[in-house]
Amino acid sequence: MNKTSTKGLTFLQRLMGLILLMGIFLAPVFSQGVDEQSSASTYASYSGQTVPLSPIVASTSWVAAMARAAGVKEITVLAPIELRHPPEYDFRPGDIIAATQAQWIIWAGYEGFIKNLIAAAQINQEKVILATTNNTPPVVRESVRKLAQQLDTLDSFPLWEKELNLLEAEMTAGMQASGSIGSKAAVQFHHQALATWLGYEVVYVFGPGELTMTQLQEIEALQPVIIIDNWHMAQGEPLRKEGRRYVQLINFPGAYGTQSILDVLRYNAGVLGIL
Repeated sequence: MNKTSTKGLTFLQRLMGLILLMGIFLAPVFSQGVDEQSSASTYASYSGQTVPLSPIVASTSWVAAMARAAGVKEITVLAPIELRHPPEYDFRPGDIIAATQAQWIIWAGYEGFIKNLIAAAQINQEKVILATTNNTPPVVRESVRKLAQQLDTLDSFPLWEKELNLLEAEMTAGMQASGSIGSKAAVQFHHQALATWLGYEVVYVFGPGELTMTQLQEIEALQPVIIIDNWHMAQGEPLRKEGRRYVQLINFPGAYGTQSILDVLRYNAGVLGIL
């Protein structure tokens, strides 16, 4: 055999060896029918990462806070808390490990990275829990109660519910004392439910897209006395003007020192001037 053919054979042998090694590495992770435990363990061993052992994985700080309110003590949050708009997060290899190892995965249904993660890691839908994210006391109460039922932590719920009930009463009394009930408000859609619950007359709901000139004119014609925007994705700033209140509320704990759902409710109430 001449030198040229020998070199060609050596190259082919190396190429085939490389393909074989890639197959050995990737097959346990991505092949159909492999159990989640072995898949995660393989991913961890090759990535050199420590496998998180939290039984609960949450998409964002919002659903994580709801799970903690429901009585969960140990939880892994995927989207970093410092992100201004957590649903835009892109999952990483370590998140696949956490998801496959977890007993439950909690999300709100609109986080695209969770949908992609579930597909990529072949997560069993039976361990995926959908939480309703809406920061009005009545909806929060029922959402947390439902989570407590699903996670078998109902014993912890009454104590948290008592705190929520007290805060709800304070917010209601504060709204009445402020004289804002019936005030016209243009509201970013994420805070429509809260504004309505508090008693504002919601005359216009904007978002999630940027406001157009036509929309700005429509809103101005309605003469709202307050603009309630969303801090995580502010879109109502063009409506700022002298003599009209403009506020930004939050949904995800983490901003402005908030850690819990009750913190978020208190913060928003404070911004609105009712606490």
